[in-house]
Amino acid sequence: MKEAPRPSKNHRFAENLTSKQKAALKSKAHHLNPVVQVGAQGLTETVLQETQRALDKHELIKLQLPGQTDAGEKKDVLAELEESLPDHCFVVGRIGRTVILYMEKPAAEAIIPLKSLV
Repeated sequence: MKEAPRPSKNHRFAENLTSKQKAALKSKAHHLNPVVQVGAQGLTETVLQETQRALDKHELIKLQLPGQTDAGEKKDVLAELEESLPDHCFVVGRIGRTVILYMEKPAAEAIIPLKSLV
C-alpha cells in the first residue's frame, strides 16, 4: 500500500520529523479522539485504507490498538504502520494503546504545515 508522494513543484517532503515538530504535533493531537480503531485481527487492509482516508482528510489523527495488546505487539504494529503508509506519513508517537499519525501535505494544501511547527 506504499504510495509515492503527490507530485508538487514547490514542495519537498521531510525525511524525518525533528523533536520540536513531534512535540508540537503531540500537543495538537492531545485533544483528539481516536478516529481509527484496530480490531482483534490487527492491521487488515481495510484498517490501513481507513487510516489513509482519515489522514487524507484530517492530516493528524489518533489510532487505537486493541485492548489486549502487549508491548511487543505494539512495536510490531508501529513497524507495520510505518511500512504500509506512504513515505510522507509519520508515526509521531505512541501513548499506551494510542498511536498519533501525521501526514505531511504540500504547503498549499496543509492544515498543519511543518514549517509552522519549528
